[in-house]
Amino acid sequence: LMDITNNADLNLRQVSEHTATVNNPYTDPQPFYDVIVNCNDVLDNFKKMYAASKLKEAEFNQRYSDVGAIRSWVYLQLGIHYGTIPYVTNPILQVQDLKDNSNFPRLTLPVLIDSLVAFTERLPFMNDYPAGTTLQTTVDGYNTSKFFINKNILLGDLYLWQGQYDKAAISFRKTMDINGPVGDNAQFFDQYKLSNSAAAPAQSSINYSRQLDFSSLNYGPASWRNLFERSPADVEYNNEMIWTLPFDRNFEPQNPFIDLFSNSGGNYLVQPSQQAIDLWNSQRQVYTFAGGTATVLAVFRENFPFDSRGVFTYRLINGQPVIMKFLYNYLGTNNLPINVLSKQGKWFLTRTATLHLHYAEAANRAGKSRLAHALVNRGLGFHYDSLGGGLGGARDVTRFMQTFLPYPYDFDARNGETPRYRNNWYRNQGVRGRAGLSTVVLPATDSINNVEKMIIEEDALELAYEGQRWSDLLRVAIRRNDPAFIADKVYDKLRKSGLSAGAANAARAKLMNKDWFLPFKFN
Repeated sequence: LMDITNNADLNLRQVSEHTATVNNPYTDPQPFYDVIVNCNDVLDNFKKMYAASKLKEAEFNQRYSDVGAIRSWVYLQLGIHYGTIPYVTNPILQVQDLKDNSNFPRLTLPVLIDSLVAFTERLPFMNDYPAGTTLQTTVDGYNTSKFFINKNILLGDLYLWQGQYDKAAISFRKTMDINGPVGDNAQFFDQYKLSNSAAAPAQSSINYSRQLDFSSLNYGPASWRNLFERSPADVEYNNEMIWTLPFDRNFEPQNPFIDLFSNSGGNYLVQPSQQAIDLWNSQRQVYTFAGGTATVLAVFRENFPFDSRGVFTYRLINGQPVIMKFLYNYLGTNNLPINVLSKQGKWFLTRTATLHLHYAEAANRAGKSRLAHALVNRGLGFHYDSLGGGLGGARDVTRFMQTFLPYPYDFDARNGETPRYRNNWYRNQGVRGRAGLSTVVLPATDSINNVEKMIIEEDALELAYEGQRWSDLLRVAIRRNDPAFIADKVYDKLRKSGLSAGAANAARAKLMNKDWFLPFKFN
């Protein structure tokens, strides 16, 4: 989904073209292990503090679990990128000690995943911190509620890699139901449910100021774009963002995304690939209007070209395509820095769309393809409605807008007026529904693979440049034992590149041989 620019050096070109060498600074694993060494030290000292009664049991459980989860997450990234790595959980003095392979044997990715699952399953505290605890506070003007890794999503991702799909769905569902099984307020219906917010227009969707006029795309506060600009104090931010970290001029580290992405105040090293742009442009939007009778829900016109998420994910600035998701707090409406010395921004590590897409991947592989299709497309209420879901016939109000499946696949999105009732998931609009896109129609055969292909394509459209793409492709390629699942997509990207087209065949041949990983060497 990403390509280099003319400003990129040889090292970045190697990464883009899958030719990175052991001396390439981008391939150095030491920064990962710097974090891991610190985690191991902290975990060891937490045990000592708890044994000496310097930490209460609840304090120990929370802190130990958070640091342990961060270590598991960092190890997962290492495994994804390097394939075979040293797995060290005991405290050591420094990263340099890891260079002795005889003391630290390396684990392959499948064995590493098993080890991470075993450790993460045993963490004593898996939930978000309750209000009033000392870790829920304000630091440098930022509320810490979204600073901490979501441990249930981490465990769900590990189960996805391991192939335990029911367990993955259970872990993801715990976060989807963050506010409990029963409720009757906006937070209950909206948070982590990919909700339409019951607002007009929905505050996080693709919408327009004039009917049937795709030139009137809403760029203002009530739009999908503003998911990436909103303040942490904003309700929509709380509903969408699960794990984010801020960048600010008043503390380290400096925001790295500005140098990577921005052609104003940054080095502009990478840009959206032509392949990504083509993918957004291949989509079709729909315009919905009410039907003429009580038995017709709505009529859809698929007459809007392209996916407007692309318009918000990148923008042409001075004739150059610029990745924008991480720049909305830095560039003003004139596409110039609000303050060139103040490189404000956020790092979006996990958000609701990520959660729903990964849950859909697990549900599909667990044999719940219709549910996965509904969550990715126009939502539960639409696809489980006897009319809206395209099933035909008269509506049976006792058996619609719900899945009638066992936990964790039981969803109820009923929404009625006589009598008035609203069930837990009635506001769910689906990933593509929020983007105003048409439903993906799948062939009847081989449904699991076809739904999975749809999910991974939707990952690209929705989550571009958020750090999910390579892991999604690798996971499915390994699961299917199909190296072409990665190789063909990289080939298409490089083939269309104005800078790396000649590298396309060599990269595809390498990836077809399952040579997927970076060289591992401490530089």
